[in-house]
Amino acid sequence: MDILDVAPLLSITLGVFLLLFILFRRSGLGKDKKIKFILAAIVFVYTFISFDYYITINHKGDTSYFGISYLFIHLIGFLFYYFVILYTNATINWKKWLLIIIGYTFLRWTFFFPLFKYETLQEFMDFVEGSGYNKWLEWEYILMSLLNILLFIWAFFRLKESPLVLDLNEKQALQYKWIKLVLIAFVLLQTGILISDIIGSFKIENYEMFEDYEIYMKFETLMIAIFFFIFSFSIMHFPVFAFTGDFEDLPKVVKKKYAKSSLTDSSALFDKIKSLVKDEKLYLDFDIKLNMIAEKLGESIHHISQAINQNAEMSFPDFINSFRIEEAKQKLLESKPDTIFAISLDVGFNSKAAFYTAFKKVTSQTPTEFKKSNRT
Repeated sequence: MDILDVAPLLSITLGVFLLLFILFRRSGLGKDKKIKFILAAIVFVYTFISFDYYITINHKGDTSYFGISYLFIHLIGFLFYYFVILYTNATINWKKWLLIIIGYTFLRWTFFFPLFKYETLQEFMDFVEGSGYNKWLEWEYILMSLLNILLFIWAFFRLKESPLVLDLNEKQALQYKWIKLVLIAFVLLQTGILISDIIGSFKIENYEMFEDYEIYMKFETLMIAIFFFIFSFSIMHFPVFAFTGDFEDLPKVVKKKYAKSSLTDSSALFDKIKSLVKDEKLYLDFDIKLNMIAEKLGESIHHISQAINQNAEMSFPDFINSFRIEEAKQKLLESKPDTIFAISLDVGFNSKAAFYTAFKKVTSQTPTEFKKSNRT
């Protein structure tokens, strides 16, 4: 017995434990429960793929359950991109994305509907080989895999470009590198699976050779198992606090430590923070961080965060953006306002997209809609 023989079962076992770890972990992933559920969904899809292959291998393809996981594999790219959006405290038009995902899923399932009637892998292979359907399946798989890879790469750049709300020390910077590593691991995993499938499609010209197809399934589950190892370590070191500055993101041990400190009245500290940010117009600095405010007031980073979270009931970036949006409103309502892009830079945003996202989050309108509705 070699490592390929145990790969499917190993991948399933690691996936189940990782799934439970994500769902029952109480800190370190932020207070937004959607992050947990999205991560759990990603792990579940990969675990389901491993289970699907395990059943197919052990029954030599004589099972009607083979290939069901393939109907959901296209969701991984969308799920991971959404995870990065939540993780970096960004926002997207999720209704539009939901319509795209539902439409794409419907098209894929319609495409595979004629294949549901085959109850064994051999029957399925005989049909696709004899009908020429296999070429369409290969192209569909390549396009779906490329879309997933594109979404992984897009997520990587979203993460890379997202501003941090505090300067990272050496240990935190290393943790941040692990997050980037897990994104790269996603790309490599999907790319490796795609390459192995393309090679396999050329090699397995006679689909009656189940042994060759079995090796491919074992190899893919081995790659998933290796990925789970990387993912498990990375998920324990996600510095969500560095993106949100949200006191609730911190582990309970850290929160208890600061709960016993001298910060007994966070409202008084919050008033100082608000006055400092407003009077000195610190929000105009697009690279403002928690560290800067903490140093100016002689307080700890966590106390500054705690005061903002408890009194403003929002994260540090949202708190700063609230000042920026108020100033942007005044500039938009001037008799001869500058362009929206110029205004976004003037009030402290480093991009027009970030300005639009924050403006709509605060006002439920785009800057253009705000100008029209307040023109009188």
